[in-house]
Amino acid sequence: MRRRPGRRKWTTVSRARQIEKARREKFTRLGVSLALMCGITAASVASVAASTWHASIQVDGSTQPEIVIESTDSDSILRKASVPVSTDDLVSSTIEDGKVFITVRKAKHVTVAADEKTTPVTLHYGDTVAEALSQAGVTVGSNDILSAPKTMPVTDGMEITVTRRVTVKITADGTTKDYLVVKGTVADALSEAGITLGSEDITDKALTDQVTDGMQIRIGRVSYKDVTSTQEIPYQTVTKKDSSMNAGTKVVKTKGQKGVKTIVIRQKLCDGKVVESTVTSSTVTKQPVNEVVVVGTRSLGKAYASVGTDGTLIDHNGKRISYRKVYTGRCTAYSGGWGTASGMKPAYGRVAVNPKIIPYGTRLYICSPNGKYVYGYAVAADTGTAAMSGSIVADLYFNTYAECCRFGARTMNVYVLD
Repeated sequence: MRRRPGRRKWTTVSRARQIEKARREKFTRLGVSLALMCGITAASVASVAASTWHASIQVDGSTQPEIVIESTDSDSILRKASVPVSTDDLVSSTIEDGKVFITVRKAKHVTVAADEKTTPVTLHYGDTVAEALSQAGVTVGSNDILSAPKTMPVTDGMEITVTRRVTVKITADGTTKDYLVVKGTVADALSEAGITLGSEDITDKALTDQVTDGMQIRIGRVSYKDVTSTQEIPYQTVTKKDSSMNAGTKVVKTKGQKGVKTIVIRQKLCDGKVVESTVTSSTVTKQPVNEVVVVGTRSLGKAYASVGTDGTLIDHNGKRISYRKVYTGRCTAYSGGWGTASGMKPAYGRVAVNPKIIPYGTRLYICSPNGKYVYGYAVAADTGTAAMSGSIVADLYFNTYAECCRFGARTMNVYVLD
């Protein structure tokens, strides 16, 4: 069957319209999609721009390179910038015109040594020595020595020392001067003042004492001098008994003559003044002649007091006392002095001995072998230089130099009492 020409033409036109419509719809959808995509992109860019920050970091005065950040948290920013921070560090931050400014002041661990005590303190970059002293509670006087200026900034591990100094007044060699010395012992102060002590020089303060501000220290220079003199030696009276003569009668058989002795005295001087004298030697240059007296014993009379055979003796007061040992030998005399080896003060009756033979504190009775010269009761109180060498038995103390000269050096009996 043949189709009509008019219907074919309509069909062709209808298809063309459908194709054109479909094409317009496709372009419309594409435009909407593009517009939507542009809107989303713009919104994302705006959001990113709104959340981006910059940070400036300064550590102990040194500025680090600026970084881009997404958060204003200080800890996060410092971690991102690889800046280590300890718990003792000081961190501060401010925000200005879209930028974060962070300042880090590192901790500085410092020690302050003063008055025999060391105090640890924690400060930070920019703090000074003065602030360290204040935190440690240490005050520096005008005479003290500080190891670093107060205005100096502290550094980590720094040691700050305060050396105390005091003014002492030292009297030596006839002059008195003020010295500024480091606080310490008296020995340290003398050394710093350039004052040397002789082996026997003395000080009125112990060398181990701690010096204080305004302390006065006096030094006594000790020297020795030997003085030689001559003294008469009194003669001894020897009594002899004669049973052919009546009791109560006596006859001088030999007249006594005085002898002469040369005495060497060692004087101990302190600043030129004699403080102690010791007889170091006594040499007889002329022997005395004893006076011999003969007494009658024909009638009975009172017995002469003497040393018994039973370990007793009669003292100069007629009292019987017992002893356990007797030493007979040469004794010398001395006077003066400030103290004894046993700690007792020098006094009559306190004698110097060899303590290895006669211990300190031993009670003694001392007299001549014939009983004519009596030193009396005594106690071993000091060390005798000559006694230690064995040249004498004891060095007897007298109150005056004249008494020492009268005694000189003579043989005595030293009884050790029970």
